[in-house]
Amino acid sequence: MDGSGRLPVLIDADTSVVDVEHVVRAGAPSVIDRSRGGRLLAPVRRLTKPRNTTAERCLRRLTDEVRGEGGGRPRVLVIGGGSVGEGAGALYEDDRIDLVAFDIYASRHVQFIADAHRIPLADASVHGVVVQAVLEHVLEPGVVVAEIHRVLGPEGLVYADTPFMQQVHEGAYDFTRFTESGHRHLFRWFAEVERGVVAGLGTQLRWSLDYFTRGLLRSQVAGRLVRLAFFWLSWLDGLLSTPATVDGASSVFFYGRRADTSITPMDAIRGYRGAQ
Repeated sequence: MDGSGRLPVLIDADTSVVDVEHVVRAGAPSVIDRSRGGRLLAPVRRLTKPRNTTAERCLRRLTDEVRGEGGGRPRVLVIGGGSVGEGAGALYEDDRIDLVAFDIYASRHVQFIADAHRIPLADASVHGVVVQAVLEHVLEPGVVVAEIHRVLGPEGLVYADTPFMQQVHEGAYDFTRFTESGHRHLFRWFAEVERGVVAGLGTQLRWSLDYFTRGLLRSQVAGRLVRLAFFWLSWLDGLLSTPATVDGASSVFFYGRRADTSITPMDAIRGYRGAQ
């Protein structure tokens, strides 16, 4: 159990970057200060940032499909569910779904503490998996995706969105980025239902302006204010939905179904959808 005695801690200390002793002793706090950047600005960000309609659409479809399989309440696993992902609110509110969530820190949204490299669930025990803005923060994304494949039942569904052109945003716990086709290859043991761009060139430019300002003025606050001032760039993402967007997207997604065969390396090459 964590230090609060509330949540089970199911992490193998010998194979994880998580400091299990600290988790147990301190009550599983987040290693990242998630209050930085100003909770005061959170309502403003909600007004100035477009909704993640891609996640909303795919998760609504995932919910409908797993419910259509029958056999009681389908179980959907959320990896990195310490906070509700963008566009995932309806999933958490659907009482027809048995929602199970975990993260490496405690929150009111999770049922246990675990490392995604070794998910403490039985084989074929869930109907769907949601993993949003997580795979950039794990050391071995391929291992995590293999674990997703393992815990999903036959033809189980997965929705993943992951950064491509974004700067480091969780310090030492930020490791990897994926092109759109590289992200598809990461999920090579899954049959594609849908894939593409979540946030495009406008959002990517806002990130760059933010971090350019941080470097120029040595101020994170100044960077965030610049990103806020250029909020309108993100609203141009929908107008810039072209092959060039694939080459410079801020983030990408994959929605697919568990398969027993893998796509080939050449499929990854042929699957490129950019403008070059």
